[in-house]
Amino acid sequence: MRFKKNIGELLVVLAVLLAVYLPIFIGRYSPRLGLDLQGGINITLQAVGPADSGTMEKAAEIIRRRVNALGLTEPVVAAEGSNRVLIQVPGEKDIERVKHIVGTTAQLQFREVLQVIYPGDEDYETTEVTKVDPNDTQAYQALKDQEIVLEKGGYNGQTVKVKMGGTRLTGDVIKDAQAVQTAGAWEIDFVLTDEASPKFAELTRELQGKQLAIVLDYKLESFPNVKEPITQGRGQITGDFDKQSANDLALVLRLGALPVELRELTSEVVSASLGKESLDKGLIAGMVGLILVLIYMFAIYRGLGSVALIQLALFAALVYGLVTLLGHFISWSLTLAGIAGIVVSIGISADSSVVYFERLKEEVRAGKTLKSSADRAFKPAFRTVIAADLTTFIAALILWIFAIGPVRGFAFTLGLSTILDVFINYFATHNLVVLFSQLKVFERPALVGVGAEVKRGEA
Repeated sequence: MRFKKNIGELLVVLAVLLAVYLPIFIGRYSPRLGLDLQGGINITLQAVGPADSGTMEKAAEIIRRRVNALGLTEPVVAAEGSNRVLIQVPGEKDIERVKHIVGTTAQLQFREVLQVIYPGDEDYETTEVTKVDPNDTQAYQALKDQEIVLEKGGYNGQTVKVKMGGTRLTGDVIKDAQAVQTAGAWEIDFVLTDEASPKFAELTRELQGKQLAIVLDYKLESFPNVKEPITQGRGQITGDFDKQSANDLALVLRLGALPVELRELTSEVVSASLGKESLDKGLIAGMVGLILVLIYMFAIYRGLGSVALIQLALFAALVYGLVTLLGHFISWSLTLAGIAGIVVSIGISADSSVVYFERLKEEVRAGKTLKSSADRAFKPAFRTVIAADLTTFIAALILWIFAIGPVRGFAFTLGLSTILDVFINYFATHNLVVLFSQLKVFERPALVGVGAEVKRGEA
C-alpha cells in the first residue's frame, strides 16, 4: 500500500511537468530574455523639479502606454524611487526615436502670434530667440506665461523668428489625435474635449484674421492663419511632418501629457552580441556548476548519486518550464541576475539531497538497510529542508520587495527555486530513494557511500 503511494506521488511530478510543458510545446514558447541578454535600449529619466512616487508611477504608466502603442518588443517601464523612471526595450536599436517618444512631455501650447520677423527685417538680427533650459526649473516653468520668440525653419525657404504671447490653451484640451495625409502632406487632426471646445471657439473667434502659434515642447510646429472660428471642437496641426513623426506626435497627444517634466539621466544601447555573450557565459556557469555538483554527489554517495541526478534534472526542467511560461503569460524577463539566482539554486537543491542522504548513511552505518531507512530518515531530513528553504525564501522575498533593477530578477528566481526544491524533495527525491531501495544491488552499504564499518542491526 505504501509503495503505491510512492508511485502516486512520483506521478504527481510527471503530471506537473506535463501541465507545464504542454502549453510550451503547443505555443512553441521560449524564455523571454531581458535587456542584458537580448540587447536593446536602456534609458533612465529624472524629474525636473519636485516630484513624488505617485507622480512618477503615473508618468511611468503614460510612458508604458506610449511604448506599447509603438509596438516595441516587450518593454519594461517602471518608476524608481520618487523622481526617476526606468525604460528598457529589449531588441530595439533606434534609441533616438524611443527617447523622443518616452521623454517628450507633450507640452502643447496654443499662443497668439504677435509678430513674424523675416530675414532682412530691421530687427531680425537684434531679436533674440528665447533660451529654453529644462534644468532651470523656475525659469522653464515661467516661460508658460511669458512672451517668447522661437525660430521656424523652412518657411517659404527662410528661417523666421516668431514672437508670441503667453499660453492661451494647453495640450490637455485634446481628447483624440490622429495622423492623416492631405494632398501629400502629413498633419495631425485633433478632437477637443467637451469642456475645451467652447474655450477654443472663443480663442479662435478672438484671433480671427490673425495667426495662432502651435508650440510643442517649445518647438514651433506651425502658426496658421485663423480664417474663421473653430466651433466644432476639431482642428489640425500642420508642420514639417513625415509619416513617422506625425504618427508619433499624434500618439503622444492622444495618450496624454506626462504629469511632470522629465530629462534624460542616462541612456545606452546594449548590443545583441554582448547580450548573447552574457547568456552564453551564464549557461556555461550553470552547466559547470551542475556537473561539479553531480561529480561530488556520485563521489560521496555512489549509487544515491543517480537519485541526485534525476532530482536535479527534474529541478532544471521545472525551472526552465516555469520561466518560459511566466515570460509568456505575465511578461517576466529572464536576466543575467536571474540566471545567477538559478545557478545558486542548484546548490540549494543539492544541499537538500545531502541532508537526506547523510541521514540515510547514519541509518545504514547503524546496520539498517536502505529499504527500512528510506521513510525513517526522510522525516527529520525534510523538516531541516523546510527550515533552510524557508529562510532562503524570506531573504529572497525581502530582496524582491526592497530591491530595484537586476537584483529583483535574482530574488525572483531564487524564491521560485526554493519553492520547487520543497516540491521536488517531497514528491520526487524521497520516492525515488524508496524505489531504488527495492533493488537488490542497493542492499550493499558501499552503494550508499558507507564503508565496511557497518554494525550489525536491523535487516
